[in-house]
Amino acid sequence: MDELPHSKFSLPDRTYQAIVRAELKKMAESAGFQGHRLGEMEIIIAEITSNLVKHAAKGGEIYARPVKSPAAGMEIIVIDHGPGMNKPLKMMEDGVSSSKTLGQGLGAIRRLSDKFDLYSLLNWGTILYSLSFLDRKFIAAKNTLNISVLNVCKKGEVICGDAYSLIDTGKGFRIALLDGLGHGIQANIAAKQGARSFSLLAGMRPSEQLRSMHNDLKKTRGAVITVVQIDEVNKQILYCGVGNISMKIVSPAKSRSCLAYNGIVGHIMPGTIVDHNLTWEHGSDTLIMHSDGLSARWDLQKYPGIFFHHGMILCAALFKDFNRDNDDSTILVAKYVK
Repeated sequence: MDELPHSKFSLPDRTYQAIVRAELKKMAESAGFQGHRLGEMEIIIAEITSNLVKHAAKGGEIYARPVKSPAAGMEIIVIDHGPGMNKPLKMMEDGVSSSKTLGQGLGAIRRLSDKFDLYSLLNWGTILYSLSFLDRKFIAAKNTLNISVLNVCKKGEVICGDAYSLIDTGKGFRIALLDGLGHGIQANIAAKQGARSFSLLAGMRPSEQLRSMHNDLKKTRGAVITVVQIDEVNKQILYCGVGNISMKIVSPAKSRSCLAYNGIVGHIMPGTIVDHNLTWEHGSDTLIMHSDGLSARWDLQKYPGIFFHHGMILCAALFKDFNRDNDDSTILVAKYVK
């Protein structure tokens, strides 16, 4: 999918507030927001930056990007390292505040966003997700499988060596997550080439796709890749991976790790690779995939109630606690949205 990586905006104190607001407004304008809708985005941006300065004593970050799917717009993820909230739902009510203000910030963000979610734990911090479409009349599909992706460049880089591709089959999704070897422009070239190759091979099984992608990537640096086919009708997942893309299928009751073959697509492939088949419970299972910019030593049991939240909240929680900060990081979550 031809989406830009998320841009990071650090806000350690209020001296950065005006600069970050201006940069986020420029991004909104580049995404196509104008007139009254741009004014609403400015309110969202103002309230987000203001809340981060007021409540996150240890600072925080904003990750944002224009989006094209499911409709044109802009998404904003806020990760703060503040004290967290004891009753986050209560704090979203107008007039409720923990800092003697009017208490209208979170309520305004929720009203003006087309999708909004908030997750908070005491002594851990808070994550906020806001997605706004150019056309407020657009209504995203409900009772369906939703794919959320947090895609962040290595610190100091502006080009991401990770890529992903999504194909909606009408009966599920075909997914490829790719990590070009190393980082920077050559890693980006390899990952993007693999994503383009994947998009042209939709009729093949995952192992067949990887074999074909291997030939297409021989003139590049190479990449590690996992290909997944989610069949919602038959309640199955078919997958095959080469290299260190991590993948798990999790639910409130259990967690299943998925294995991958050693190798680098485009350089070193095993003589034999086969597809793996797992059951998929549409309403309860969540698929989590990520590149090695994120440590794989995570356990969702430390995040009470997170399964009831939007997939981007889950992406951001894992990124907050397990990002290595020495490579590009991409986290993909596929979960049922009511």
